[in-house]
Amino acid sequence: MGDSIGLGTARAINAKYAPQCDVLAAERVHAHQILGWRFPTKKYGACVFSVGSNDDARSDLAARLTSIRIRTICHRVIWLLPYSRQHAYIVNSVAATYADETIDLLRFPTRDRIHPTRYDLVARVLLRSDPD
Repeated sequence: MGDSIGLGTARAINAKYAPQCDVLAAERVHAHQILGWRFPTKKYGACVFSVGSNDDARSDLAARLTSIRIRTICHRVIWLLPYSRQHAYIVNSVAATYADETIDLLRFPTRDRIHPTRYDLVARVLLRSDPD
């Protein structure tokens, strides 16, 4: 779920590894826009959230991320931490509140310090982090 990073990661997962994954993501989306989406009522084993890169870090981003988190029904949540350290700190604080996992995008090459250059690498790490 989330922004263009979530969309790119989901496409990489579905193309190579798990074509049955649901995708709820869009280019250039902000947290307040996601809150306006219709959330699935399905219970998921795992959810990947990529939200916050497009938002103003000085706004009520933490509150919006918390609202997104509590509206989803997931056994396990993994947040992708944005390249921006200010945004990553906010996302990480929400993840820590719920004992969610995080994967820091800083571990992946980027040209624009917003998007990974290779989403397949992000997908591979996400799937390797599966506890089962």
